[in-house]
Amino acid sequence: MASDIVFVIALMIIVSLAWSVLAVPRLRKRLPKIYLIARSWWLMLAALCTCYVIAKITNDTQGSHLQVYPYQWLFILFFILIGLRGSYEIKRLWCLRSKAVLIHKLQAQGLQPSTLLLPKTSLNPTQHYTRLNYLDLLLSVAFISLIISFIVLQQLTWQREQYGVLLFVLFASQFNDIAQYLCGRLLGRKLFKRGLAPTISPNKSIEGAIFGSLVAAMLASVLGLWLTPFTWWVCLLAAYGLAVSGIFGDLLESAFKRQHGVKDTGTMLAGHGGVLDRIDSLLIGVPVFTLLYWLFG
Repeated sequence: MASDIVFVIALMIIVSLAWSVLAVPRLRKRLPKIYLIARSWWLMLAALCTCYVIAKITNDTQGSHLQVYPYQWLFILFFILIGLRGSYEIKRLWCLRSKAVLIHKLQAQGLQPSTLLLPKTSLNPTQHYTRLNYLDLLLSVAFISLIISFIVLQQLTWQREQYGVLLFVLFASQFNDIAQYLCGRLLGRKLFKRGLAPTISPNKSIEGAIFGSLVAAMLASVLGLWLTPFTWWVCLLAAYGLAVSGIFGDLLESAFKRQHGVKDTGTMLAGHGGVLDRIDSLLIGVPVFTLLYWLFG
C-alpha cells in the first residue's frame, strides 16, 4: 500500500479515536470546546481523505497515462466548495445587515466578546455595505490565490505522480497551528513580556511563534521524508517556510476580523470559528510553495 494512503488511513484512525474518547459524557462535559474541535476536525478530514482516496485509487487502477485523471474533479470540487464558503464569509462581513446577523448569532452562542462591538456605521439605515479598504482587498486576493494554488498543486502532483506532496503541504501548515498553540500555552510570556501582535491578536505570543514554528518544521520534515521525493533539507526548508508564512496569514485574517469587529467569521465549524479561521495559515505559504514547486519541482 502506498505511503500516502497509509498516512491518510492512520490519520483518520487517530482522529476517530480522539473524538471517541472526547465523546465520553464526563470528558465532553469538562472539555466541551475541545470536543467540538475534534468533531469538526473529523468531519473536515473525512471529506478531504475520502476525496483523496477515491481520486488516488481510481487513478492507480485506470492508469496514470491518461490525460485527464479519473475522479480528480471530485478532489478539485472539495477545494472549490471551500472557496465558495470562504468567499461567502468575506462577503458577509462587507454587508452590514449580514454582519449584524452574524454577530447576534455569535453572541447567542457565547462566541462574541463584549469588547468587540458592531461598528456604529452599521446602524445607519441608509448604508448597506462597508467601504472596502486595503485589508479587505488583500485578504480577498490572498484567499482567491490560495484556492487557485490548491487546484494547480493538485494537478501538478498528479501529473508528476508525487501525490504525497499535497498532503505534506496541507499538514505542515496544520502542524504549525497545533505546535504554536501548545508552545504558547506552555511558554507564553515567560521569555518575552510583550505579545507577538497585541493589537491584532492578543493571545499570540512570541514564544509560541518561535518555538512552535521550529517544532512544526521538524515534525513536518519527518512527514515530508515519508510522503515526498524531497531531500531532508528541502523538506525542512519548505516546512519552516510554511510555518513562518502561516503566522503572517493568521495575523492577516485576525486583522481583517478585528477591523470588522468580529471574533469569528462563521459558525459552520464548531470550535474553529469558520472556514477562514481554519485555513488562514495557508493563505501565503501555499501559493508561494505552489509557484516554487511549479518552477523547480
